[in-house]
Amino acid sequence: MITVETIRERHSVREYDGGPLDQAEFDALGAVVEECARESGLDIQLVGDNPEVFNVIARFGLIRGCRTHVAFVVDDAKAGGVAVDEAIGYWGQKIVLAAQDMGLNTCWCALCSRKKSHAVVAPGKKIRLIIAVGHGKTQDFSRKTKSVEALSSVECAKAPAWFAAAMEAAQLAPTAMNNQNFKITLLSDGKTVRIDAPQSGLNVIDEGIVRCNFEIAVNEAGADWRWERDI
Repeated sequence: MITVETIRERHSVREYDGGPLDQAEFDALGAVVEECARESGLDIQLVGDNPEVFNVIARFGLIRGCRTHVAFVVDDAKAGGVAVDEAIGYWGQKIVLAAQDMGLNTCWCALCSRKKSHAVVAPGKKIRLIIAVGHGKTQDFSRKTKSVEALSSVECAKAPAWFAAAMEAAQLAPTAMNNQNFKITLLSDGKTVRIDAPQSGLNVIDEGIVRCNFEIAVNEAGADWRWERDI
């Protein structure tokens, strides 16, 4: 079961042991991917035995020893669109946290060899990004984050306890280059939450990831709340 503790335990892992998922792990994660694809309407595919997708020439962002990935395939014309990217972030984070709950490690990966992916990509479509999945050599470590004060604001008299808990989860959300380029505001009614982020580049995917973490924490707290704008 995915909880706030799952969010706390999960870290991006870039070094893997070189082995595949066993069949039970692959099937269990595949079921999660299929469910998320069905609920979201996105084309999400779990791809195994495909280490070539991580073969890139770069100094930073490299994934090593990983053979499995989750691919998000989108219409070429919609790639980079706000609605698609936000959904990729939201549903992709659900998959990431489910993988963590299974004892697997993950890393969001925009820097990859998309053409080497074995995902099924029909004409007129492209891979927007992938998520590496496997058994990490280590569980990695916590990264530096901005303070909750820098990432949030409160317009009501006093922030309720559930908002603080949800902000901790949002603070732990992975973002591109760890830039945490978002701000969450609790509006004056003490129930409505607004999230602001630049609507360009990978920021929109990041916003979807942050939304997912925030929702898990606030729903675990049993709060009466709502987004100002739903996905």
